[in-house]
Amino acid sequence: MSIKIGFIGATGIVGSEFISLLEERKISVADLCLFASEKSDGRKIHFNGKSITVEKLEKSKLKNLDYPFFCYNEEISKESISMGAENNICCIDNSAAFRLHRDAPFVIPEINPHAIENHRNIIANPNCSTIIALMALFPLHQRFELSGFCVSTYQAVSRVGYSGIEALKQDIVRNFALSQEVFGEQILQNAIPKIGQFSFNGYSSEELKMSNESRKILSLQKLKVSSTCARLPILRAHSMSIIAKFRSPLDRGEAEQILSSNKHIDYFPNAFPTPLKQACKNNVGIGRLRKDTFLKNAATMWVVGDQIRQGVTLNAI
Repeated sequence: MSIKIGFIGATGIVGSEFISLLEERKISVADLCLFASEKSDGRKIHFNGKSITVEKLEKSKLKNLDYPFFCYNEEISKESISMGAENNICCIDNSAAFRLHRDAPFVIPEINPHAIENHRNIIANPNCSTIIALMALFPLHQRFELSGFCVSTYQAVSRVGYSGIEALKQDIVRNFALSQEVFGEQILQNAIPKIGQFSFNGYSSEELKMSNESRKILSLQKLKVSSTCARLPILRAHSMSIIAKFRSPLDRGEAEQILSSNKHIDYFPNAFPTPLKQACKNNVGIGRLRKDTFLKNAATMWVVGDQIRQGVTLNAI
């Protein structure tokens, strides 16, 4: 079956990956419409040997699509998706606009595909860090029953798009003004423990997403989650140190077998994944698995995933 797909935010780094992945997976697309801001209006993008003109988004154009995918900002999503849903168009949103909305399914296909069945023409794509963490934790949760986890993330600059990549490049040639504008601090030779805005309780918006989204996806409202999210001068792929606590006694050998047999995971029994190893890959990499010495029934692991591919586009497609 050929479908009509629209991508809002087509000239960004996620848009480029989305188009590449459509071609790679040979999705049967009858029509691909690309939308971006006014400054990109008229730009040409190649897809399956054809040249497609990028257009400025007009809500009336959504009516001709089967699946518009939004990767722009919350304001555009809120304004346009509601109209699309009212016209029986299935909208897939990568912003945070609908992630915790009661009527919007929050889906990671490898974890809770059943959630999509009751959608009301709005499907929310989780935050990239949440996807990477849960892809690592869910196989173990199925066996040992997850009760909570503590995670520290080390996130790549491309999480904020081409501007993040350009900011790091400018730092390398010793022009710090751009990275301070994008990240609030110089990013080169630095680690910035602030992603998003801080809330009243001291957690950043990125850290709160990890907690709230994990509970909704796993249907575990009492799941305890604590996180610290930092930006590092890495171009692509997020890394995480995770301590996961389970209700059942954890056997390291069995846990290794579970992870190594999962087709969506690259397990490193005697090594470890890195951002360079996992960049542009579909799978999440896991290594350094060991029983935690601080908490009972807990495991500590090192997890790396490409936040653009695994964390956004692959999940959406």
